[in-house]
Amino acid sequence: MIGSVHGGGSRHKSFLGGIAFALLLGELLLMGTGCARKDSGTVFRVLPRPSPEGGQMVLDLLSDPKTFNPALASETTSTQILGYLFRGLTRVSPYDGGVKPDLASRWTVDKTGRKIVFTLRRHLRWSDGAPLTSADVVFTFNRIYYNPAVASPVRDVLTVGGKPFRVSAPDPRTVVFETARPFAPLLEELGVEILPEHLLSPAVSAGRFNTTWSVRTPPDQIVGDGPFLLARYRPGQEVVLKKNPLYTPPRGLSGPYPGPLPYLDRVRLRIVPNQNSTLLRFLGGRSDLVGVSPSQVSVLSPQTRSKAFRLLVRGPSQAETFLTFNENARAPIPAYKVAWFRNRAFRQAVAWALDRKAMVNVVYNGLGAPIPGPVSPANKAFFDPGVIRYHHDLSRARALLLSGGFRLEGSRLFDSSGHRVAVVLMTNTESPERLSLAQMVRAMLAPLGISVRVVPLQFNMLSTLVLSSHQWEMLLFGLTGTLDPHGNATVWRSTGFLHLWDPGEKVPSTPWQAEVDALFDQGETEMDPVRRKAIYDRWQEIATREVPMVDLVSPDAITAVRRTLSGIAPTPLGGVVPHVSLVAQTGRLLLP
Repeated sequence: MIGSVHGGGSRHKSFLGGIAFALLLGELLLMGTGCARKDSGTVFRVLPRPSPEGGQMVLDLLSDPKTFNPALASETTSTQILGYLFRGLTRVSPYDGGVKPDLASRWTVDKTGRKIVFTLRRHLRWSDGAPLTSADVVFTFNRIYYNPAVASPVRDVLTVGGKPFRVSAPDPRTVVFETARPFAPLLEELGVEILPEHLLSPAVSAGRFNTTWSVRTPPDQIVGDGPFLLARYRPGQEVVLKKNPLYTPPRGLSGPYPGPLPYLDRVRLRIVPNQNSTLLRFLGGRSDLVGVSPSQVSVLSPQTRSKAFRLLVRGPSQAETFLTFNENARAPIPAYKVAWFRNRAFRQAVAWALDRKAMVNVVYNGLGAPIPGPVSPANKAFFDPGVIRYHHDLSRARALLLSGGFRLEGSRLFDSSGHRVAVVLMTNTESPERLSLAQMVRAMLAPLGISVRVVPLQFNMLSTLVLSSHQWEMLLFGLTGTLDPHGNATVWRSTGFLHLWDPGEKVPSTPWQAEVDALFDQGETEMDPVRRKAIYDRWQEIATREVPMVDLVSPDAITAVRRTLSGIAPTPLGGVVPHVSLVAQTGRLLLP
């Protein structure tokens, strides 16, 4: 996730369950003219705590986690929690995007760019007291991430030309990675979580790893190396994390107060049904930091003083909100519908029919921007301004449908075989904004004669339908953003874990998909920044021409932060929490 609460930048795409903390473009305190009104109602007071050590931070989750196994997690409801519990060799700085040490203390790269030697920090320990050594790193890569029997979503980004890294450990503190070819995002990708061999090796050997560390696992059996431990999970209610006393902070990470990191004793994540519930809880003083929808700004801005919080509005994020189509010939839906979705003219017609500016204005109160493709304009290093920019053009959409073999009879669209074009559009119930966007899509496709039935489902149920049973037709969903386009490989490669529209392709099913696969192979090994940008420009041009995913809009990233917390600081790339270890509860909220 971009700028997730535990700090650092995003490496890989994951399903976005609600509002994620996104790319920071600028901070605006909404307490001035224009949108501020006089505070009214009950007034909260903030009393200073005697020490910044201890205390807690309370957050909300929009759904239960699906797993406590970081090698298997692919949705933010799980990864947001796991980011507190596990870490990798490296981390991405939220200030400049540079790669910094985490479990590693240093590294060297040889002249060929194909061999990198890491030295681990001294005295690293797992939360159960066992030593964390290079053997754990070798185990994690060779027996988990590269194990074909393990359903890990990150395997796609840990290969070069389809070949895994060679990982070895000459001694307990040294890890050697060797790649078949130079690999441009290698250091960034080695931020993937490291797992404990002494606990998980038996499960891997017995073929039980895919069910290990499920949400039914007792918390004391989840052993990590992050700043917090899992203390309690009550389904449908809360996840409670406690301070890890054996945590060793990354080299160079230090805070303004004395005492060991993390400063907080606990992080409580309350599970709530939707974003409106998170707003009510926050205004009632029952949470400390919350992602805010643009539609909620007008409610929150007059209450910043009385309810003791800051409201930080940042620019459009790198997260994607998109439509996609089930092009999977093996999916349990009618074959003629799959044929519609595999028809480029149909997909382009849908893209031209949508009024993205109206979506921004109606759903997000103007606080957002249309996004033309898979790389947000906020990612200035890699965005291609030459991509096709779809806008509301019904005449062009109708012409495309006619050229694609469809015909309009009155107000109804039919395919060449006489099937009425009627589709089911699914989205998740927890996001009122996505529900509103889905209804707008339904209304905008009606003039084309396309009948759309919107079916909202709970986030985890929808994820299962999409990733496992493939029983869906059209989907309105979200993905977290990535700084380096290589993180999109899991979505755009034909073999990618999140290749939603046609999963499990043994070979690319279309020439354009084969070219995309080749571009990602080239991009991962090209070390020249100019040539590498040109490679990913070409991918974006193909993506917006073929539109297997119709990108919609990116809302402004907005966060409400209680004034009881310190260590909440806007950063250029990492949202408002540079690192959760540095967050401290410096005040106590006194409710009336």
